[in-house]
Amino acid sequence: MTKIITVIAMLVTTSALAENPYPKPTNDGRDRIQRTGACPTGYVGKGGFCEALHKNTPRATPKINGKACPSGYFASGDACKAFR
Repeated sequence: MTKIITVIAMLVTTSALAENPYPKPTNDGRDRIQRTGACPTGYVGKGGFCEALHKNTPRATPKINGKACPSGYFASGDACKAFR
């Protein structure tokens, strides 16, 4: 029983520490992404995150090393940014 509780605690702690690569909105409606290097254009670095300068700044996601950006996105800084 103790082993099961220990495993569950480890899984909960590990998943809580893992950062979500998808944009998260700030309180004022701007997007925030996990910073993996240089922020894309239209974003400013704030600690471990890149925050959009405006509410209507196109969405960005962290770029996966060695992979192309998905359709409708282009490489900007160390991220993939939407065309619109």
